[in-house]
Amino acid sequence: MYKLILGILFFAIGNSAFSQTKAELGFFGGVSYYLGDINPQKQFYSNSVALGGIYRYNFNSRYALRASMLFSGLEGEDKDFNNSYQKARGASFKTDLVDLSLQVEFNFQSFWSPKKAKSKNLVPYITGGIGYIAPSSTSSSFTIPMGVGVKTNLTGRWTAALEWSFRKTFTDDLDHLDDPNNLNTSTLMHNNDWASFFGVMISYKLFPDNAECHSYDRFVK
Repeated sequence: MYKLILGILFFAIGNSAFSQTKAELGFFGGVSYYLGDINPQKQFYSNSVALGGIYRYNFNSRYALRASMLFSGLEGEDKDFNNSYQKARGASFKTDLVDLSLQVEFNFQSFWSPKKAKSKNLVPYITGGIGYIAPSSTSSSFTIPMGVGVKTNLTGRWTAALEWSFRKTFTDDLDHLDDPNNLNTSTLMHNNDWASFFGVMISYKLFPDNAECHSYDRFVK
């Protein structure tokens, strides 16, 4: 899966030479945290610094394809929770990870960078796709990334976005507690772990606009 995502990423970057006005490169900075057997629902629990790079290919003012590679960590301890079972169990884990994802962004309003006619300054969007997460201390897993965010035009060809996203993994072992009560009789019963990322993306449009076809935007308000 990770080879597929990397392959599409390199193809998209190479293809940008033929579609220069639509390509952006940037970086992500923020935090990551874990949801699973130790932390079932507490948001932003024991977060770690997350850093990485992104590539965005804008098909038009509403749709874009984004590839990213993020470096971060996940951790959790039973002792952080007021639960008698967890205090008795005393489980804990800490792992570094690499997160690869290929996602489609959908802008709820028209958005171009730099700002053009009918393009809004502040635009909400959703994102989703496929991904792969590779922890340092346990097995890797492909993921389903999904998220929400808001983006804005900065000066010139710069764009900023604030995003909160989640990765649904297909492993219950990020925290080393794969089916801790031995209750699993079917893969459908797995309490699969999640990873979440919250942060800011800053991207730069690689080339100035040349002649672009905006026929799509004639029908988009």
